[in-house]
Amino acid sequence: MVSLMEYQNRCLNGPVMKADEFDLVFSMKVREVVDKYEIKYNPGELVVDDKTADAVFHAGVQLLADVGLYHLNTQRVVKLTKEEIMAFVNERKKNPAKEEFGKGADKMTIQYRTGKDKRPPTVYVGVAGAISEDEFMPLCTAFAAERKIRGFGISGGITKVGNVEPKAGTISEIYCGKWEQEHLKKALDEVGRPGMSLGLLCTVSTVGAIMHCMSDGFRGPHNTHIGVHVIPEQKIDWDRLILTHYCHDRGIVPWQSAMSLIGGLCRDAADTAVGLTANVLGHMSYANGPMCSVFPNHIDGSWGTNSSIWAASAALRASERNIKIAMGSGPVGSWQWNYSPIGILQEALMALVYTASGFAYAWLGGCSPMEVVMMSDAMDKAVEIGPEASHDLAKKIMERIDELKKTEETLTSMLTFRDVYDLKTVTPLPKYEAQLERGREELAKFGL
Repeated sequence: MVSLMEYQNRCLNGPVMKADEFDLVFSMKVREVVDKYEIKYNPGELVVDDKTADAVFHAGVQLLADVGLYHLNTQRVVKLTKEEIMAFVNERKKNPAKEEFGKGADKMTIQYRTGKDKRPPTVYVGVAGAISEDEFMPLCTAFAAERKIRGFGISGGITKVGNVEPKAGTISEIYCGKWEQEHLKKALDEVGRPGMSLGLLCTVSTVGAIMHCMSDGFRGPHNTHIGVHVIPEQKIDWDRLILTHYCHDRGIVPWQSAMSLIGGLCRDAADTAVGLTANVLGHMSYANGPMCSVFPNHIDGSWGTNSSIWAASAALRASERNIKIAMGSGPVGSWQWNYSPIGILQEALMALVYTASGFAYAWLGGCSPMEVVMMSDAMDKAVEIGPEASHDLAKKIMERIDELKKTEETLTSMLTFRDVYDLKTVTPLPKYEAQLERGREELAKFGL
C-alpha cells in the first residue's frame, strides 16, 4: 500500500486533468486492455472460466496503472506503477483476508474463500435504501430476528425524522444519523442480539457526521464499517482519504465497494468486469481493506441480467485466483422485479453463481428476511453441489426467468417494506405471501 501521506503528495502534484478528459481516457483505455487480453463476454457462461478470470485480473492491473485514480478536489491524477500494485496484491495473497465482527454470541467471521470451499459465504445482509420513520423499527427488527443473518452488512437509510431531512454537510445529517443509531440499538436489544455487527453507516456520509455518530460508544470497530468507496469510475476525493485515515487510526475495517455501469464508460460486460477489478485494486491502493464488494448494474439501474452476473463473476473470480481479498456482493433481485417470483429466482441464481465464483459474504440478499433464507439456502446448495453443477443449475434458472419475463409485469417504482409487510404485526401481507409461495414453487422445480 502507498502511504496516505504519499497519496496526498500525488493528489497535489499528479498530472492536471479535467474530469471529462479523465473519463475519456478511462473509456478508451478499458477498451484497449480488453482487446489486448482478449476478454470476451460469453452469454452462454455465468461462472467465468479460469483463463478469462486471470485475463480480467491482469487487464485490471494494466488499467489502473495506465489510468490511475482521479482526485475530484485537486483535478489531478494519482499515478500508480504496476510494481506498486503488485506489491500490495502479493502482500494480501500471503495473508488471505479473515476478520471477526460482532461480540459474544453474535460474533461472526468474514473470510476469503474459493468457489470450491465447503464453507458457505457469510450471510452478512442488512437493510438498506430509503426507509421511512414508521418503517424503520419493524424492518430492522424483522431482519435482526432472523438467526440465519449473522450480521448487518449495511443498516439504515432514514428518509427523515419528523420534519427533519438529513441534508449532507448540515446539522440535520447528524441529527438523523444519531436517531438512526439509537433506534438500531433499540432493535438489536428488542430481539436479544446486542452484539450483532451493523456494518456500513448509512444515513451519514460526510466526515463530520460520521465522526459524530462514532463518538457515543455504540458504534466501534467490532460492529462498524465506514465507506471509503472509489467513486465510479476510478475517482476519489479528500473525504475518501480522511475517512481511510480515521479507519486506520481506530482499527475500523473500511467499507470498500466497487461499482461499474454497463452502458456507461464501460460498454459491455467485458469492459465492466475489468472496470470492477481496477476499482477493487484502486481501493486497496489507499485503504488496504481486507474485504470489498462488487455490484455491477446497467445504466438504467437494473441488474440481475446475464451480462451483469457474468461481469460480477469475472471480477469475483479474478480476485479469488489472484488477490485473496474477501469479496462480497448483493444477491438481490433487480428493483423492477422486487417482491415477485422473478426477483426471488434472480436472488437464487446470483447466490449460486457468486458462491461458485468464490465470494465470501452477501451484504444484500432479498427484500425480506424470508427471501434472505431462500438466498442462504441457495448458497448452501451451491457449496453442496460444487461450481460446475451450480453453473448448470443457474443457467436453467436464467432460462426460466426469461420465460417469466414475457408474462410478468415490471414495477414502475420501487416498493418499500410497508407495501409487503404489516408494520404493526411485522408479518407479510397476503399479497406478498402469495408471491413468495410462487417463488418457492419455482425454486422447488430446480431442487431448491
